[in-house]
Amino acid sequence: MQRPPESSDAIALTAYSAARESLAHRVRPAGVVDVTGVEREAFLQGQLTQEMRNFPAGTSRDAAGLTPKGKLLFVARVVALPDRLRLIVPELLRLPVLEHLRKYAVFTKVSIEDRSAEFVRIGLLGPGGPTAPAPADAVRLPADGEYSGELLVPAAARESAERLLGDAGSVALPDAIAEILRVEAGRPRFGTDMDGTNLPDEVGLAAAISTTKGCYVGQEVVARLRTYGRVNRRLVRFRFAGGPIDPGTALRRPEEEAPARVEAGRVTSSAVSPALGPIGLGFAFRDVADGDRLRSVRNADAVAVVSEIPGA
Repeated sequence: MQRPPESSDAIALTAYSAARESLAHRVRPAGVVDVTGVEREAFLQGQLTQEMRNFPAGTSRDAAGLTPKGKLLFVARVVALPDRLRLIVPELLRLPVLEHLRKYAVFTKVSIEDRSAEFVRIGLLGPGGPTAPAPADAVRLPADGEYSGELLVPAAARESAERLLGDAGSVALPDAIAEILRVEAGRPRFGTDMDGTNLPDEVGLAAAISTTKGCYVGQEVVARLRTYGRVNRRLVRFRFAGGPIDPGTALRRPEEEAPARVEAGRVTSSAVSPALGPIGLGFAFRDVADGDRLRSVRNADAVAVVSEIPGA
């Protein structure tokens, strides 16, 4: 007798379990910008928050580009290759990164090249991610948020990479489950949880910022905040009591009547986790502590409990 097809809910739970307990993968577009030329290290040293000197080939570093006022322009993973520095960025940031770097590359001995169409990113999830099989020409990247590893794969090798992963028992991850896992891990997405209004320290990008390197665009603001003050808001994870709270919802202190005179927080992402229930990401302002309970300004029964980002 033929077995009935699995329901979409059952398939989603299978993928969720694989991502937490064994191996799952997710293919997504890649924004890939190569910087070549003899002055590539010196050029990016002045543009990015991370140290670009003494960068061994085959290694990677997280970095960000900032405005002169210290606000985020983009986030990137920089991979050192023998003849170039490769920036891997969210696909939606590809054009802004190209425009920004080309603007500052005038009169320098560097070339900025868009290689995005030639690659795909394959995020690996679960304990099997770091040792998952990959094509010989794939570049392995370290863990990031919900991903236990990542592959940068030539587009021509995509089918081969997916076949190798399937043969190893990896489960392809639906977008809805990928979003739940991202929120669980507390990884902010550019354009959703962070944008050009944010300072890097507001969104937990400490690992992308060198505290010892010389001058780069926006450094004075970053250094001044770390020496003399602190940011007014910080990225947090929320546990929602009473059901999910929609992204964009402003939050108030329980003792303040709606509308609140002072916003205490704001939801930027929301999901329902099979393991944790309704959760979200967003911002809590300076004097809101972990464990505090905030209420939606639109619905007093919708409560957001502030918790620390995992690993922060």
